[in-house]
Amino acid sequence: MPEPWTVIAARYATLETTLSEAYYRWEAYGEPDGPARLDYFFWVLRSPHETILVDTGFHPDAGARRGRTTLVEPAEAMARLGVNPDTVKRILVTHLHYDHTGNLDVLPDAELLVPAVELDFWLSPMGGRGQFAGSAEEGELEHVRAADEAGRVTRLIGGEEIAPGVHAVHVGGHTPGQMVLAVFGDGVPPVVLASDAVHFYDELEHERPFAVVANLAEMYEAYDTVRELAGVEGHVVPGHDPEVMARYPRVDRHVGDFAVRIV
Repeated sequence: MPEPWTVIAARYATLETTLSEAYYRWEAYGEPDGPARLDYFFWVLRSPHETILVDTGFHPDAGARRGRTTLVEPAEAMARLGVNPDTVKRILVTHLHYDHTGNLDVLPDAELLVPAVELDFWLSPMGGRGQFAGSAEEGELEHVRAADEAGRVTRLIGGEEIAPGVHAVHVGGHTPGQMVLAVFGDGVPPVVLASDAVHFYDELEHERPFAVVANLAEMYEAYDTVRELAGVEGHVVPGHDPEVMARYPRVDRHVGDFAVRIV
């Protein structure tokens, strides 16, 4: 039976960019270029029995090298949300891009739930090819490799119920093993943490793929999967849309203004 899950989105960084940089082949839409913004998030799931961390953001050093603005260091944000080795034993990693794997050492003994396709891809020679390699940090991939060799990695195929009412779903598209997380709580609408399967609400609503694409057909199919999982009443939480912070209430004024509660 589903449990009463609380779902929190924590914004830790931001980037001012343009529509033509953010969207795949923006010129195909015949619309003028303009400003765009990406916000960067990790997510926390809480039930009466467990807290699960979903992704770990980028390390501030990696973000600075890539021109991103850190608003609150992810490790500090986690601490303020009560995420520490005593409270969190599992991290679900939706994919292995640098902005989702940067602080795994905050929970050095945690079990890592990683898409099998994603893990195999990034630890293969293909993951090191030019246009792919720039989206990952070699040191962070080595951390995952070492965790796998130490037996701390559980490989997800897609479709697993990782906790009561919480399902990991493989979609691909943005990366070969990209997963979304569907949370079916007790008495509340479903929540779909789309991660980077959907960066922006506009991307989903107008089917305008993001600029970083591993498989375009799978990216379009991912939109269908996300809609189906959410249904009519559910919440879709994109991975980088600033609007998330406007749509949902702040968690707690004592925590800070970086985290909102989805349900």
